[in-house]
Amino acid sequence: MHVGIISHSVILAEKKRTVEEIVNGDSEKVENMRNIGLDKVPADNERLLEDMILEAVRKIDKQPDLIIIAHSIPFIFSDWKRFMKEMNPVETISMGGMPCAAMHAAVNIACKYIENEIYNDILVVGADKAYSDKERCFFHTIMGDGVVALLIGKKGFQSEVVSSNVQTCVIAANGENSDEKDIAEFRAVNAMLVRAAIEKTVKDANLSMDDIDYYIPHTSNKTFWNVLSKLIHVDRSRFLDSNMCNTGHMNSHDSFYHFIKLKEEGVIKDGNKVLLVNPGFGGTQGCTLIAV
Repeated sequence: MHVGIISHSVILAEKKRTVEEIVNGDSEKVENMRNIGLDKVPADNERLLEDMILEAVRKIDKQPDLIIIAHSIPFIFSDWKRFMKEMNPVETISMGGMPCAAMHAAVNIACKYIENEIYNDILVVGADKAYSDKERCFFHTIMGDGVVALLIGKKGFQSEVVSSNVQTCVIAANGENSDEKDIAEFRAVNAMLVRAAIEKTVKDANLSMDDIDYYIPHTSNKTFWNVLSKLIHVDRSRFLDSNMCNTGHMNSHDSFYHFIKLKEEGVIKDGNKVLLVNPGFGGTQGCTLIAV
């Protein structure tokens, strides 16, 4: 693609809350969440997501030509007019509809805009948060609150976006609120759909699976990644999910957050090729391949 990440910013909820506090001491839920390694999660029911987005945007030194805000939770703005006034004069759009694969879709769109010289630099923002403990607990995991902003462009990038894509095969159209039959059908094929998305992303980059050093998954459901590693014949140790116990399920953008964190910690090194994976519950699969 010859397009990459120039700079980034990250905003997480300042409050770190324990599993026990969030589930209000429900012993069964505590056990389920401890079993997948959850500990303390960035969770602040009071702070507005738009304020977190504004903070992340202001941390980027260079003004972009366009801002794309990707989110999985609908209705993320309490006051759209106020928010747009704050973002002025930069053109800003928001996009959802692909659950947790949304930020991958935004990265893909941004890269195409830049490659076709429609814009020079685009800020892609992945943003999701919950406003109640009930809302943040689903599918035996906990949603953490966070925002990740990536400034993407052709010049001066630190890491190259080699390929990015989102595949869609909708089976459970209403996500966690779908009929039980649809959810069961989706779960039965989810790992295979993710495998297909990974294989396409690698093929688009003219690489093989052996060329990928690490995979950064989405959600703290270790069982799913155990299954996927066997499906794609990749050693489980190459799936870097050790920090998810501290973030929970940060819907649209957690793989991007963990990529940034692991790069800062020196786990991901110069020369590595890393595949970020976000399956969206119900039928979308987002992948982005980054060369450091």
